[in-house]
Amino acid sequence: MPTEGHPDNHFQLSYDLRSRRGIDLLLNTRIIKGVFALLCMGILLSASLAQQTPAPATAKQSQEDRTALHQALLDLTNPWTVMCIAAHPDDEDGTSLIVMRRKHGAHTVSLFTTFGEGGQNAIGPELYEELGAIRIRETKAASEIQGSEPYFLGLKDFGYSKSAEEAFRIWGHEESLRRMVLQIRKLRPDVIITNHDTSRGHGHHQATGQLILEAFDAAADPKQFPDQLRWDIQPWQVQRLFVRAFGGAPASSGQKPEGVLVTIDPNERDAIRGTIFAEQALQALQQHATQGPWPRTVADMARSRNSPDGKLPLVRYRLVRAAKDVDALPENSHNLLDGLRWREDSAKELAPPTIDGRPLTEFIDQPNRVLAALVDAEKKRVTKPVENASTTSADPRVMRMRRIFNSALAAVTGVSAKILSDQAVLPPEARTTFHFVVSNNGTVEIKASSVIFGAGYTDGHVIMSPVASLNTRLPPGGMARVPITYQVPAKTALTTPVAEHLYEERTDGYPLAASVLVEVQGVKFEVQTRRAIDIAAAVEITEISPRPLVLSFRKSVKPPVLRLKLTNYTAAPVKVGILPWSSFRKFTPQDCQYDIGARAQISVTCAIGGLEVPPPFGKNSVLSTERVNLPVQDLRTKSVVGFGHFQTVWTGAEVAQGVSVGYIRGFDYSVPNALAALGVPAKELTIADVRAADLQQYSAIMVDNRVYESQPQLIAANQRLLDYAKDGGTLIVFYHKSNEWNPDPRRNRPQLAPYPIILGDERVTDENAPVTVMAPGHPLLSVPNKIEQSDFNGWIQERGLYYPKEWDGQYYALLSTNDPGEESLNGGLLVADYGRGHYIYTSMVWYRQLRAGVPGAYSMLANMISYGK
Repeated sequence: MPTEGHPDNHFQLSYDLRSRRGIDLLLNTRIIKGVFALLCMGILLSASLAQQTPAPATAKQSQEDRTALHQALLDLTNPWTVMCIAAHPDDEDGTSLIVMRRKHGAHTVSLFTTFGEGGQNAIGPELYEELGAIRIRETKAASEIQGSEPYFLGLKDFGYSKSAEEAFRIWGHEESLRRMVLQIRKLRPDVIITNHDTSRGHGHHQATGQLILEAFDAAADPKQFPDQLRWDIQPWQVQRLFVRAFGGAPASSGQKPEGVLVTIDPNERDAIRGTIFAEQALQALQQHATQGPWPRTVADMARSRNSPDGKLPLVRYRLVRAAKDVDALPENSHNLLDGLRWREDSAKELAPPTIDGRPLTEFIDQPNRVLAALVDAEKKRVTKPVENASTTSADPRVMRMRRIFNSALAAVTGVSAKILSDQAVLPPEARTTFHFVVSNNGTVEIKASSVIFGAGYTDGHVIMSPVASLNTRLPPGGMARVPITYQVPAKTALTTPVAEHLYEERTDGYPLAASVLVEVQGVKFEVQTRRAIDIAAAVEITEISPRPLVLSFRKSVKPPVLRLKLTNYTAAPVKVGILPWSSFRKFTPQDCQYDIGARAQISVTCAIGGLEVPPPFGKNSVLSTERVNLPVQDLRTKSVVGFGHFQTVWTGAEVAQGVSVGYIRGFDYSVPNALAALGVPAKELTIADVRAADLQQYSAIMVDNRVYESQPQLIAANQRLLDYAKDGGTLIVFYHKSNEWNPDPRRNRPQLAPYPIILGDERVTDENAPVTVMAPGHPLLSVPNKIEQSDFNGWIQERGLYYPKEWDGQYYALLSTNDPGEESLNGGLLVADYGRGHYIYTSMVWYRQLRAGVPGAYSMLANMISYGK
């Protein structure tokens, strides 16, 4: 059965937009041009038909088919589009999107300002662009559950911000508005909802809230960004704009905050799917795994919100903008679309069919009656003249509802189509064969006649062209297969690795689209399908580690060794060589030549010689960085067939003699990589090691970021770490969130530090905020490296987060910093003597600085692990 997703998901099929009449007009008037286009694109067609043995017809639907049919028929009843705009993935209001789609049949889309690449990663080491690529996948998975379509503006997530002004300094106000207006004009929402206002919370949220208000008017004004107005893009007037009203009374109280006009109940049950809408929304939210951990159940969510009856509070929205002449929203509304009217002539053309005056959704267990009603409605539409046809045919809602009608016909007849490919990744100029398959999984015979196919974008659209005329009948259980040989154009832009192309216009890969014209009981309709493949270099460096490559000029420099994964995406074996170079000097490859089989992947090591130790500039802790490029050369043709890069980082930080470190790793490898760069013997400790191993063999033990959350078993074993410090060791703990650290009897979490430390939610987001060294002579700041103001230069993203708000008098607070206009936060680096040993807690984001190769981070790390030596 066709999937439940919207029929115009992710990209438009251009024949709808150019001809405005769909496939019939395309096939009748454009077939010659289409064949010529195929030749130009390099599509070579060999069409054959493979019929499966017909399966016995069955009248019983699977639950999946039943659910899909219900949604397809419900979609027929609602011509409106609801858009949710959010700053980051997981900021969207999944509950309202689900209710509007699953209950009311609205077309739903989400628009995200950023990819969320500046956030934290709760499940792995990826950060920045690599994290953004993961969050795109997470967002798509969440959107599948929500029944919505995700889109991105692609503005940079530079980390937590406290003001819209800072966001606009990075994004550019005019560019941000231009992108949002363009997406509104493309997606044509009738209603926009958002969780963001202009004054609360994250600066990205505030800036997004401001952009929405401005774009509401600008999208409808032809004088705003007139260069966008071409082909199918025209000014678009959103009908209503709602902003979430947070807080308020519980669902059971009956109270209504002033100005709230629409409430949506997340506790309502979806009778078709058998779950409440909140459960579906939580399942979608859990797809954003990098931003977890999330509640496991709706009951957990209700408990966390202290709900007295176990129910979640109502979702409340205030109407803040409305277009002129839009009817007023009824009082006590539970539907964001209440009162909107469809244009009369369009409504006549595509009013949803009924059976005995009742909606088709009431007859999903009688698919034959539903099919008869749809067939009858289509015959009447084709034979009945339409008033103002030139106007209605150009109505974008009419065009979308035509596609929805086709999807309903496909759902009730059990007709599905898909594009199969043996390869998910292709290089430019590669020739491959896609297989277009149309299947009849229903109970009535169909006729499949014409297939059209398109690949790649032209002026923002997939250009569709005829490739086959089947003229074949498919009985129930029948299947037709059309092989389509296609050559990727030579100048096709690469789409992978996604992290390398994150800020380019498209993150969905290289699009493929196909459609077949189907006839059943005398009516014709098209069944569409689409998928994407990735375009990669012929030989791609899919992994490089370590990144960055940190080297110390305090030690003799050996040729550094990189661990690489090389993937050959071509259909022939290849012999390649890695030829590193930088803008400053050439490097010497050593044993970096490899044979890779056709469409194969290998893991290799490559020693890079010729690296010169840079001279120290001034103080010992100076560090320099250099980008080293890694062209992959085909040794037969001497042409470059792939590319990669890594960063070299040089540090002069010193470490005390005799230091050895045990560490409990968090989500990334910043700590072990930095320890290796400093030449320190180090071992990763498991929870079992903490419970039973001889910890006194280590002069210092490090608990990495948020380990008490990622490995909660450590809480029960924490006393062994405290005993280790008391007996003479140095215990170092990197930052945790307040709700992961502070004592909590509900989670059996005691005070985790030897003397009390209570964390708050304060943070310093200005990476250039002044840092005051409060105790310059303290050993932690002077041995073996003298920490000075210059060590806090060149930081990225932020200074620190979740700063302690209370701490025992046994601690020395060594650093003070603050964002402009705010009070100083003094608890970013706390140290205390404990028994014969020492305890250090720090809220500074050292791990980001270590990863980025910031000089002071390595000097400070060296001092922390050397403390007491």
